[in-house]
Amino acid sequence: MSGSGGCRRFDENAVVSRIFANFIPTYDTPDDRIILINTEPTMKEEALRWYALKVFYNRTAALEKKITVCDVETYIPMQTLEIFDADGLHYEEKPLINSLLFVRCKESWLISFKRDNPGDFMFYASMDSKRPGPIDDEEMRMFMFVTSADRGRNLHYFGESDSTFKMGQKVRVIDGIYKGAEGYIKRVKKDRKLIVSVSGVAVVAVSHIPQEYLEKIEA
Repeated sequence: MSGSGGCRRFDENAVVSRIFANFIPTYDTPDDRIILINTEPTMKEEALRWYALKVFYNRTAALEKKITVCDVETYIPMQTLEIFDADGLHYEEKPLINSLLFVRCKESWLISFKRDNPGDFMFYASMDSKRPGPIDDEEMRMFMFVTSADRGRNLHYFGESDSTFKMGQKVRVIDGIYKGAEGYIKRVKKDRKLIVSVSGVAVVAVSHIPQEYLEKIEA
């Protein structure tokens, strides 16, 4: 064990592949030698996936530091707020969604890290199991793109469930800072908004996208 917070470094070579177990040499001539090797892998490499964590007591920054020590990629949606006080106008960055942290890692690492840090967070689990629920790569890519554009100035957070928002026309943004984003158009408090979500984790709405910047996506 090394690093803080119980960061474990796994020796992935501990489980030795038997890929070279069966060498079958054949010789046509002394100068023409071929070695046939059984190259069928014995175990599938565990993939890196995005997962969502709900951090206890809003200690997102502290947990992120523990995780980055382990060379694990993280993402926290941020927003830039305009603050008016006695010193005038200034800008301040804060998390868009309190207590939410995304990590890109192997499932086995996340389970081990949770076991070493039980009081720090919980992971969003799959619907049909208690194991960490991986996020679709394209869904996460779109969510990161929208929440990082303009540092969240025109974003609003609408909770975890997206079932009530995926009822409008699906569209693609074709111009402006959100060009390439895809989501659903929905009226929220008499204002048309672009809804983008990570299913079961977070729903955000983008305001002030001109109608001419939107292109319908046919089902």
